Amino acid sequence: MHVRVRWVLTLTLVLLSASSVWAQSNEDALFISVPNPLTSSGVDRITNLVTARRNTEGRGVRYVVFDFNPDGKPAITTKPDACNALAKFIRNLPGAQTIAFVHGKVSGHTVLPVLACKELVMSQDASLGEIASEGVESLTRDDVLAYELRFERPSHFAIVQKMYDKDVVLGRGVKNENGNLIDWYVDMRPEKLAELKKAGIQGKPAVVPFAQDGQPGLFTAEQCARLGLSKATVESNPDLMVMRRNVADLYGLSPASVRDDILGGRTPEAYRYTLKGDVEPSMRAALGRVLKEVKRKKGNLLFLNIDCSGGDLGTARSIADDLIEAQQGDDPVLVVGFVAEKTPDTGTVIAFGCSDIVMSKRKDAWTDDQQDQAEIGDFVDMLIKGGQPGEAEAYRKSLKELVEQRGYPGILVDGMFDKEMEIIRAVGEAERTRRKLMTRDEFEQANKDYEEAVKVGNPDRKIRWAFDKSVKAKGQYLKLNATQAADLGVARFTVDNRDPNAVFALYGVESEKVREATPGWLDRFAEFIQLPVVTVLLVVLAFTGLILEMKVPGLTVPGIIAALCFILVFWAHSRFSGEVFMLALLLFILGLALIGLEIFVLPGFGAPGIMGILLMFGGLALVTLERVPETGAEWGMLGVKVSQYMLAGIASFIFAFAIARFLPRVPYANRMMLAPPTEGGDDGESALPGASEAAGLLGAVGTTNTPLRPAGVVRFADKFVDVVSDGGFVPAGSRVQVVSVEGTRIVVKEV
Repeated sequence: MHVRVRWVLTLTLVLLSASSVWAQSNEDALFISVPNPLTSSGVDRITNLVTARRNTEGRGVRYVVFDFNPDGKPAITTKPDACNALAKFIRNLPGAQTIAFVHGKVSGHTVLPVLACKELVMSQDASLGEIASEGVESLTRDDVLAYELRFERPSHFAIVQKMYDKDVVLGRGVKNENGNLIDWYVDMRPEKLAELKKAGIQGKPAVVPFAQDGQPGLFTAEQCARLGLSKATVESNPDLMVMRRNVADLYGLSPASVRDDILGGRTPEAYRYTLKGDVEPSMRAALGRVLKEVKRKKGNLLFLNIDCSGGDLGTARSIADDLIEAQQGDDPVLVVGFVAEKTPDTGTVIAFGCSDIVMSKRKDAWTDDQQDQAEIGDFVDMLIKGGQPGEAEAYRKSLKELVEQRGYPGILVDGMFDKEMEIIRAVGEAERTRRKLMTRDEFEQANKDYEEAVKVGNPDRKIRWAFDKSVKAKGQYLKLNATQAADLGVARFTVDNRDPNAVFALYGVESEKVREATPGWLDRFAEFIQLPVVTVLLVVLAFTGLILEMKVPGLTVPGIIAALCFILVFWAHSRFSGEVFMLALLLFILGLALIGLEIFVLPGFGAPGIMGILLMFGGLALVTLERVPETGAEWGMLGVKVSQYMLAGIASFIFAFAIARFLPRVPYANRMMLAPPTEGGDDGESALPGASEAAGLLGAVGTTNTPLRPAGVVRFADKFVDVVSDGGFVPAGSRVQVVSVEGTRIVVKEV
């Protein structure tokens, strides 16, 4: 008895474990982009990709969807060999439901692999046919035999004949097959009528009216549906991902499966990296360098541990765009976002930019207590409670665009921002595999439209929906834990712990083969400088050095330090500021030039000096941004940064004057300064008493006591006077003459 109980318990645990593993994966479909025109290398890529994915442990594929118009353009292949090879592969693919997705014109021999698929789905504006058309090689007997072998539907083969033989007169008859009367398409040319009786066609077939005489058959989506070639028609849409998602909904597939497999059959070369803390521009810069480094080392798989939230939503969206860009091109990288904890707001945005999302849940997550699961989608604290007017709607629109671009339903984003929206999942009443997320109002309206269509006798394009489950109730914002995200197809996988090694195994990668994607020392140094506190400190030091250089003639070290600090700030931030870097640099240089003009050319302190200071602060603030401000929030952020640097400037003045006062008293340090002339020394020297005597010096000749760069001190008899040269550098001990006096500003030239 005890043995029997133990066996029952063991069997129960095995079943629960199996069900848990099944629930962890929505990886039941693979979308393949078929190149146009189809070549042997394209066929090899497709076969390797499908074979690799179907052989990867834990990533079984039950549906393979071949997209014959991935770029939205007509597809035509003029030579049959590659098309026949792909059709043969498709027809012999074991244990998979193969689906041809046509959303444009498909003609030439590309029609052959379309017909080889078990089912055909078309968009409203798609067409199929014209195998024999201008520029296409004529079919040989072997080619015709290939169409017969790959199509395997003798009742409809006359339709295919019409596509390559313009003389076929297409008709529809009825044939008795094992006691069932079925539609049978035939060639009704007079010389073929005798064959119809031998084939068992009953009565006189009816001519298919839309099959034009004297032309190869080219059939629209509606006509293919009437001919029984296609299973369903989906709405046309300029957004490919929207149409693919409609196909996924038709078969109950995960939305995450609608994107092409990025690895494409390549052996995984894996790296790992962690995003942690607030999302700031420096994080984007660091990740950008990581992506470049991964590609440089021929990596094609990046496991991205997303442990971040807060910060700037605009930067988070830019990071998501960077991740999407890395997934494209000649050497695309599969980016797997692992969410191990609750990851709200900015972390959610970044996750949606990944190729796949994997989320963590604890081992007993199949129970009702799911509080310990990873979670995405919480924007309440950042926007709903504390955002500026219109900011929430702007970010909602941006995130919805991102989500739909990735193939996920945009209604999920609406639920994350709209507290009063009710979201349900509906299934087709007649086709239970068809699923769709919609609001309660949309659900009720769709069924009303169906009832109206039935009344007028035209229900073909309408669906009667049945309620499946509630996704979000009214009065709360949508947040998705791991179980919910997997159920809705947002998370491609879930794992039962927070160990990244469990994620590696899902992609057939051993943990010891996953390398750290670590930036070089120069990148780490730039990241350190980009820290706000470090940047502000460098600005304080730079302005302090600049003020000291102007206040204390001959003290060159502060000038060197100021230049170095400014260079470091601009260099570090230029690594992510992109389009605004040059603008920021030019504004800063212009501001510096205006201040120099005010000090050395124009008397007093007026508009040039004030504008120069503002431009310098504006340039420093702008270089820390990644783009020119557009929204109110971004302009507000620019204002905050300008204020920070203005405060840094004030602190620099205080710091500089303190140094200028106490530096002469510091041993060794005071040797860097020139000794100022004494007031009434042993030789009777004295300082100029005031500006009233400046005009009297016009034409006077003196000797430079310090170098003029261009400011310095000149000795006129027993007077030491602050002057500026009318040109460049004048060494100490040179004879100079006063050439102009403007208020207290005395200009000299070397004589």
